[in-house]
Amino acid sequence: MIPSDEELDAKITEVCGNFVGQLDDLYAAVGLIVVGRRFGWRVMRLVASRRHWSVAVKLFGDPKTWMDQRGVFYRKSVALKIIDGVGDYWAFIRGHKAMAQDVKKAAENVVNDGC
Repeated sequence: MIPSDEELDAKITEVCGNFVGQLDDLYAAVGLIVVGRRFGWRVMRLVASRRHWSVAVKLFGDPKTWMDQRGVFYRKSVALKIIDGVGDYWAFIRGHKAMAQDVKKAAENVVNDGC
């Protein structure tokens, strides 16, 4: 079950109070969680750097526990449309080079469809 907005607010307050480090890391992790609740963790995993995803994991635990797989605005993500067109989300996340041609073709299809 996804925690409520009140629970998230309490967690953000706790994380900020205990944070030691570079403020841009905190900013990125909190932003990832807050925006991710609207777009979903699949979109955030595509757009967040590995570093910022790791910082969010360190500060909040698994970000997937704070957000749905696909949030209410997931359709706005061109990146997710492209990966959905290829059909192998996890292979893309792992960086399989064999997908490059499939991703390029899917991207062209998304662009041609007027995204």
